[in-house]
Amino acid sequence: MKRFSIIIILLFISCNAYAQHPVVSENKYPKVEIDNTEVRELLSNYNRQKYKIYVKYPRNYQNSKKKYPVLYILDAETNFGGVSYIVQRLIKDKIIPEILLVGIAYNVDYDTFYELRSRDLTPTLVEGFKWLGVPYASGGAENFTKFIKIELFSFVDENYKTQKDQRAIYGHSFGGLFGTYIFLNHTHMFNKYLLLSPSLWWDNRIIFKDIKNLDLKGENIKLYMASGELEPSISGPQNQFIDLLNNKVSENSNINSEILDNETHRTIFGNGFTKGLRFLY
Repeated sequence: MKRFSIIIILLFISCNAYAQHPVVSENKYPKVEIDNTEVRELLSNYNRQKYKIYVKYPRNYQNSKKKYPVLYILDAETNFGGVSYIVQRLIKDKIIPEILLVGIAYNVDYDTFYELRSRDLTPTLVEGFKWLGVPYASGGAENFTKFIKIELFSFVDENYKTQKDQRAIYGHSFGGLFGTYIFLNHTHMFNKYLLLSPSLWWDNRIIFKDIKNLDLKGENIKLYMASGELEPSISGPQNQFIDLLNNKVSENSNINSEILDNETHRTIFGNGFTKGLRFLY
């Protein structure tokens, strides 16, 4: 009887410990998803790259007959969640109109992501280019441009309710360089450009040469460009670029360039992206 009582006590202690410290299931938990967002996939014929396309639409999109402006987002792996939240807040406060978000991603590991974005977002081939000691490809901007202009635009316009004459692009760092390349060489692909900390230093500032062919007089194309006070290697070329650009337009009301106080290359996102959206829309 005494032995039986001891067994009962041990079982009680064991069950109580289990209740306090439940065993974690080895099954994978479902991933967190962003509301009103779809993920599609496109294979480009221009560089044979498979892209993941994130599409986020306003809450009432499904029941609406409206057509929406579209904001195309580079580097969606790293920024789509943050972009979505800021856009949602600004729409709710009626500071910007309802817009569709289209993010371009690769869905690969971290190192491969940096290699692919280096290839797609740089306009010229730089032999032996390395970043933090790692060799990366480069010079694929024109093929990436064709993917967006010919394949992605068609896909989005065919499958979603879009205003085809209201397209914007957001890019940061190499994404800002790519957006500048589009702005100078394929100007009318977008009518709004939001470019943060653009890597205008690329290939000895070769992008500056493209300004001579630009003519924005009479055009209703908006550009917001910003970099951080604490990244002089970026803000310096930006100031020089804007000075040259202002000589190509009849008035600079559609161009807003800022150096944001106390911001770095990484902290500029929240402040710069919000300011940019408010200016563009």
